Amino acid sequence: MNKLIYKTPFNPEGFTVVQNVESQATGANMSMRVAGKRNMVKLGDILYLKSAKNYTIFKLADGREIISSKTLRIFEEELDEITNFVRLHRSYIINLEHVKDLYFNCRGGEVLIHDEKIIISRRKAAEFRRKYRRFLRTTGQNVTSTIKLKTTIRMS
Repeated sequence: MNKLIYKTPFNPEGFTVVQNVESQATGANMSMRVAGKRNMVKLGDILYLKSAKNYTIFKLADGREIISSKTLRIFEEELDEITNFVRLHRSYIINLEHVKDLYFNCRGGEVLIHDEKIIISRRKAAEFRRKYRRFLRTTGQNVTSTIKLKTTIRMS
């Protein structure tokens, strides 16, 4: 199977240590075949991937939508190495860089990305919290206050 992710080449000479670690998706590009031609999409520009049966819809930060004839599972396997992308339930994979707000409840929760609410499944909620905390630590944000302020529990 061909890898879809291409990263910029690394030159080990003259590198410096940086205190704040940037997210992994900023410099990487994803190559995908759409309608017989090859498009290059920066991973940092992807808001989320949405399943549409045997197709995948990419929602980009500039408002465009790109449709690929590959399933969401194929892209999930390719994006598994990159910590910025998390599968929320069987229809969505989101980019953690674009999360505006969170809401957890007993049924899972919701994520707000560019004025769109995406539901977190009950089975994926714990994994999402773990990956979101790891993402916040790598970007240098305060983990405890962010999660506590944005987390509420509704008792029914």
